[in-house]
Amino acid sequence: MTSTKVELISSMVLTIGYSLATLSNILALQEEEAIEQSRSSDAQNQNVLFRQMHRHLSHLNNRLDSIERKINRY
Repeated sequence: MTSTKVELISSMVLTIGYSLATLSNILALQEEEAIEQSRSSDAQNQNVLFRQMHRHLSHLNNRLDSIERKINRY
């Protein structure tokens, strides 16, 4: 196995780990949002949570695009 393949596989494993961590964060944010909405319907808090989820998903999408480019290169 070449070092390039090892690097690619490790990058994929790290991305999967990051994906799971991001999913965990999103679920935690959704749970916080549900609790917050049960207490009050503060739209500002909801917007903050959605912006955080969007930021996490954008970062994940960029990471996956980077891995896809690496895969296509080899």
